[in-house]
Amino acid sequence: MISLLLAGLIAAPSYNTKRSLNHRQVRAQAHQIVQYLKSQDPRVLRSVMYYMNWVPKMEYKKEKCKKTNNNKDAMRQIIDWELDMLLDMSGIPRKKRR
Repeated sequence: MISLLLAGLIAAPSYNTKRSLNHRQVRAQAHQIVQYLKSQDPRVLRSVMYYMNWVPKMEYKKEKCKKTNNNKDAMRQIIDWELDMLLDMSGIPRKKRR
């Protein structure tokens, strides 16, 4: 009796293993997925690509912050230049920053 149960257990197909797909089945399944994604909102596709790590992540570095400081310095230089010019034209002495 036990040998009959063991033989049935060994001979029974295993439903846990996945069978490999042939080339045609792979292409057909890929086509179905593409058609489904085309019908979706582009934001959904973008989100899927982010979840799958198919889109490079933007890395913000401190160098970008330095650029904004440089812009502030450039604006300050322009304002100082205009102020110097106006004060010189009006004859008002101004202390120079060093």
